[in-house]
Amino acid sequence: MTGEIRKCFQNISEENKSSLLSILNGKHKIIVASHKNPDGDAIGSALGIAGALKNAGHQVEVVIPDMVPSFLNWLPGYKKVTVYEFQAEKVLRLVKEADLLIILDLSHPDRMGDMQSILSEFNGLSLQIDHHPGSGGFTTISAIDHSSGSTSELIYNFLEWAGFIEYLDKDNATCMLTGIITDTLGFKVASSYPGVFSVVMKLMEAGADKDMAFDQIYNQYSENRFKLLGFSLESRMKVFPEKGAAYIYLSEKDTALFKHKKGDTEGFVNYPLSIKGIHFSVFFTEHDDHIKLSL
Repeated sequence: MTGEIRKCFQNISEENKSSLLSILNGKHKIIVASHKNPDGDAIGSALGIAGALKNAGHQVEVVIPDMVPSFLNWLPGYKKVTVYEFQAEKVLRLVKEADLLIILDLSHPDRMGDMQSILSEFNGLSLQIDHHPGSGGFTTISAIDHSSGSTSELIYNFLEWAGFIEYLDKDNATCMLTGIITDTLGFKVASSYPGVFSVVMKLMEAGADKDMAFDQIYNQYSENRFKLLGFSLESRMKVFPEKGAAYIYLSEKDTALFKHKKGDTEGFVNYPLSIKGIHFSVFFTEHDDHIKLSL
């Protein structure tokens, strides 16, 4: 054990705990879902718990609204993920047949985009595990811990709580470690507490390769991505030292100029925070019908 079981799992009612463990201790069809524009924590936590539950004998399907960035498509199990954007009818069929729906790393159904329709199609027990503020209320059970740096860390805690840690293997440990690494920006943020490193230690003991994960996440970018980054910092960054703030903006024309691919701007919002005195950063990107803000 990594220590005391998280309160978010301790606080599950006895009735819900009994219903949930009854499903987990059997052999059932389970759906694991996460949010639109899935990042490392979304897909890492989903593949991590799915792999462990498959090892326990369940039929588990991971469904996501759209594709992950290319620097995450190496994750074990990703090739078997069902993408709603291309296979909506299959996703809805799988959900209707499932006994348990697990929703990860999102605070509100809107973050699933059009895939939030799965909630209206599902009539069984549903479980949300998340670490974002303002979360909960749309599933049977909500296990939320704002103090956790990532949902992937919570998934490890959940497997301990449910008695499923024996089903942890190298592949699903690697997925969870990737989620922790990406959501803590390589342990630069949201990781100033011992528990996260205790979980990382356990994942590495299970076979997760930290160095390989770091290399895949941070050392596989394209030349165009680096040119876009340089352009963003040189021509599209505005700094307000008296406010301790900065922002970067990119138009559709800017991203097209550098042949932008999904995931190329991942982490751009963090670069201004390396400037002395800057504590708040915003990244604006123009799309066809909206402006996206990353804070």
